[in-house]
Amino acid sequence: MRPNLAVVPDTATLRKARGAFFTPDAIAEFTTNWAVRSADDLVLEPSCGEAAFLTQAVRRLTELQAATGTLTVPPRVDGVEIHDASAAEAERLVRAAGGDPRIFTSDFFLVKPEPKYTAVIGNPPYIRYQDFSGEARTRSREAALQAGVNMSGLASSWAAFTVHSALMLRKGGRLALVVPAELLSVNYAAEVRRFLFERFARVDLVLFTERVFAEVQEEVVLLLADGYEEGSAKHASIFQAQNAAALSETLAVTTWTPTDPAEKWTPSLLSADALSVYSGLLQSGDFTTLETWGDTTLGMVTGNNKYFAMSPERAAELGIAESELLKLSPPGSSHLRGLTFTSDAWRALGKKGSATYLFRPSGEPSDKAQEYIDAGETAGISAPVSV
Repeated sequence: MRPNLAVVPDTATLRKARGAFFTPDAIAEFTTNWAVRSADDLVLEPSCGEAAFLTQAVRRLTELQAATGTLTVPPRVDGVEIHDASAAEAERLVRAAGGDPRIFTSDFFLVKPEPKYTAVIGNPPYIRYQDFSGEARTRSREAALQAGVNMSGLASSWAAFTVHSALMLRKGGRLALVVPAELLSVNYAAEVRRFLFERFARVDLVLFTERVFAEVQEEVVLLLADGYEEGSAKHASIFQAQNAAALSETLAVTTWTPTDPAEKWTPSLLSADALSVYSGLLQSGDFTTLETWGDTTLGMVTGNNKYFAMSPERAAELGIAESELLKLSPPGSSHLRGLTFTSDAWRALGKKGSATYLFRPSGEPSDKAQEYIDAGETAGISAPVSV
């Protein structure tokens, strides 16, 4: 029995701080139906929040039990939740749905891997690396290392969470998670991509053409990984859906085979016809990837573009010397619509008031630069510049 807990107000700000975003019912239902296939499946929802997936699991298990004539006891489902009030509410909701919940109040990264679950389902917390630090980051990296995955210091919370979730599966188990589309493209997810292909016999991805989480700007994909420790996946099946409601329809599917699972999976975003042309061009030997000529990387991270990036007019107003500035392609990409970005185009943007300079003084700032630094510190701006 769970002890009575004082009601702690939960606000949008607090939920965002711990990376909690409510999942649309259509997504929870779809992923649960995919992952839960037998009346005796044992299901875990890490970071269960208020049990969007666990209540769907109870529904699904009840249907499967009824179909096999084994509906004798309430379906048991397990969950982990770091927030006391949400954990209590999850337990109440699962019982109201007819299930037998075991909800553990804990940081999921402190839960020792116990490979006993048939299905692990859910929506991992999404906390960007800037806010994911200290002991929380240390625990996440230690958890991922148990699977031999060394997480970058730039990794957001979902990455290690995905790896740790897989370690809860028994052989042949299934992982169904809602993860950021960063999985496909960011450098820090390279080892997560490799891990998924090496540990699962099959990897499916469901992509959306419309945003499905209204309260966040992040695009998401549904990660459906099957056959844990039953072989290595050779390709990924890519399903396209317009939005969450379209998951009930027959989805278009393509097959994509990466040359190296750790490399970016962005080609999977192409349509079937475009992917065929792209693959043919690479195999012909007449074309090559841009990386053959040089690396393209995120060059500058400021933490506060409004302070560090400035227009020529603003730099002149502050009296900042050009020697304490770096030329910058302005934040955003609306001005990058061609194959080239020339010096003339850069100067034209500056004349229009775009932020074409990055404030980057030397170790001994000028008096004007020091005044600007002092004003920034007074305003509470302390984010470092990384170039």
